[in-house]
Amino acid sequence: MSTVRILILGIILSLTAQISAKEMIHEKLDQLFYDQVKNLESGNLEERIQAADYLRFVSSKLAVRPLLKALKGNANVPKSDENSPTLKFTIAQALGAMESDIAGPGMVEEFKKISATVQESDYPAFSSPEGYNLVIAAGEIIRNVGLLPYTKENQEAIINALGHPNFYVRASAADGLKNLNRKDALSQLNSAIDKEKNPFAKVAILNAIVYINRIANQKFYDLCAFLKDESPMVRYRASIAVGEVDLKAGEYSLREALLIEHDQMVREQIKKDLASVTGFKMPANLPLFLKD
Repeated sequence: MSTVRILILGIILSLTAQISAKEMIHEKLDQLFYDQVKNLESGNLEERIQAADYLRFVSSKLAVRPLLKALKGNANVPKSDENSPTLKFTIAQALGAMESDIAGPGMVEEFKKISATVQESDYPAFSSPEGYNLVIAAGEIIRNVGLLPYTKENQEAIINALGHPNFYVRASAADGLKNLNRKDALSQLNSAIDKEKNPFAKVAILNAIVYINRIANQKFYDLCAFLKDESPMVRYRASIAVGEVDLKAGEYSLREALLIEHDQMVREQIKKDLASVTGFKMPANLPLFLKD
């Protein structure tokens, strides 16, 4: 056999081995994916939550329908693990990450169903023996609807949620409109801020307005003023908002807030957001090879 033929045969065998290795990897990943889908459908609560979190991480649109089915829960057994607010919260995040247009109707339907059970006086429980409560779950669903591809129905559902009796749901609706990032929602947001009395919801609505406008106008300084609010939760949310809109004008307010902030959790958040606002930003018009 000639040297050339030996080399060609070696290359063919090498390529065949590489293809086989890739096929094995894909088979293992497919099996892992379907294992997680099975856990989502029939596992215990911890397995269901972990499965939803895994599916969010891999962000495969193949998981959208199984996730939507799991989001509905089990209407026949209200206290079933399938109806866990923590599970609904995690599924909502997974669906938002996948940004699939087919997720909208199912998410909006589930939001309407559970938000109808949330009362004005209900408070968001971020940590309880069972995990999150329905207030948190409803908020996370409508917030993530804003991450889906735009439809008129999605936007209308989020705007309607701005009028919900519960302050946390209203704040989450504002986050949903911020995520949607459409200027045609500004009129509803401006109308909502004029009527809003709850400081936490006010911060979220101002956050959405400033995020969409991206200018340091009076609304931006109104937002910064909440860094001095009496409530640590409001100050924490205000810091996130100022850091998120990422306007240089927020640096002074964050530095001033840091000088007087005594709450450890809020203080650490202000530090993070200050670093974000003052950090080096790569100019948008740089050549592509300089951005890598």
